[in-house]
Amino acid sequence: MLRSLGRRSLIAPLRSFSSVRQPSYDAVIIGAGVIGTSIATELSRHGWRTLNVDKLSGVGLGSTSYSSGILRMTYSVLDSVKFAWEGYHYWQSWEDHIGVEDEKGLAQLRSCGQVIIRSAESEAFITKTLACFDKLGLPYEMWDNAELQRRLGFDLTSYAPPRRIDDDSFGEPNGREVDGAVYFPTAGYISDPQLACHNLQTAALATGRAEFAFGQSVVEVTREAGRASGVRLADGTVISAGVVVNAAGPHSSAINALAFPDPAENDMRIATRPMRQEVSYVPSPPEIDWSDGGAGMVVTDPDTGVYWRPEVGGKILCGTVEPPCDASFHRYPEDPESVYPGGAESSLTEQWTNQVYRAALRMPTLPLPDSANTQGVVACYDVSDDWTPIYDGSALPGYYMAIGTSGNQFKNCGVAGRLMRELITAREARRAAFAAHLALERVPGCGTIDTAAFSRLRTSHSSANNVMG
Repeated sequence: MLRSLGRRSLIAPLRSFSSVRQPSYDAVIIGAGVIGTSIATELSRHGWRTLNVDKLSGVGLGSTSYSSGILRMTYSVLDSVKFAWEGYHYWQSWEDHIGVEDEKGLAQLRSCGQVIIRSAESEAFITKTLACFDKLGLPYEMWDNAELQRRLGFDLTSYAPPRRIDDDSFGEPNGREVDGAVYFPTAGYISDPQLACHNLQTAALATGRAEFAFGQSVVEVTREAGRASGVRLADGTVISAGVVVNAAGPHSSAINALAFPDPAENDMRIATRPMRQEVSYVPSPPEIDWSDGGAGMVVTDPDTGVYWRPEVGGKILCGTVEPPCDASFHRYPEDPESVYPGGAESSLTEQWTNQVYRAALRMPTLPLPDSANTQGVVACYDVSDDWTPIYDGSALPGYYMAIGTSGNQFKNCGVAGRLMRELITAREARRAAFAAHLALERVPGCGTIDTAAFSRLRTSHSSANNVMG
């Protein structure tokens, strides 16, 4: 049941800090996206006084707002599958997890299932993924072409390898058909990621121990006695805290540079950087019922190099799975803000057309809007070298990182917040036992997660090395 907050404001206050009084918190969390707000919820429920600092005007207004919000467990790394399986169950009981009323309502899980099209382009990834599913006893179904055609009406022609539309061979069949698909029933999406972030902020505020400061930029991670001691804001305000958490999304690498002015002090073996992304919106094919309860589902099609999912209003959201043909079009902006509205790199490009036309190979009746009616969003991912997040401490005591999360960790925000809370509280109490494993609480039989899978010191995972993971 939800607890009412009565007349308490659910909108996080804008904090202005006096240059005389230096506020002190148990933890300052840099970033108020879905990961940062989840960490605030977990730590404040644990009795910590937390402050989230964000340069934007509210929670979830950065990369979280532009997330595709897809909830899936299909990864090629066992601990990533476990983590996503646990994370999915947070969404299934989201109301209980939030625990209080939010005046804006609650984010809703739209369960629709996922299919991965089988062909030479996906077979290695599917083989690794199904090995993980088999080890954990997770459900899936093998569909032959007849079932794939019956369920979704797709063109079964194989067009691999994916190509750009300016390639003379674009759209030419390779002489084969795809080899059916794998269907995963426990998958879906959240159509309003920002609302989910607001839900978490509401839960954190309900503890009476969480605060949020918006319109504030961090310009320094301060140190005292050899450990992180807080942050300095652009207006000169110094905020003291025993723990500093980098949950800055696409700005994470810039924040790490503040924490380690001398790069030689930073022992990370996995780096992160902002990566520009485009997501396309198009009307759904007229013969497919793409509404809730209809045939629409999350589709991953490495054969054509795209993924798509239903979107409210009978539309399709379509993005790239980063096939090799797109590599030369990847952009890594120095300033992530340049890709958001008003920025120099905020306009849709030919990538929009490439994604939509590749999806149309599988769905020949997909309506293709003219250039004057294109819809889509441009944003930044925060990507790590192996597309697996970093949830870890650092070489600087008191400085923690929840980074490299964009494009694949929205689904895991609930369990990621708990992992960071347990990691931080254990290490600050010098309890080394947690360093190895996180016990899974919501899914019987899955045991524990080896937290080394998310370590800054790990060897790069042998994964898909793209958003599929």
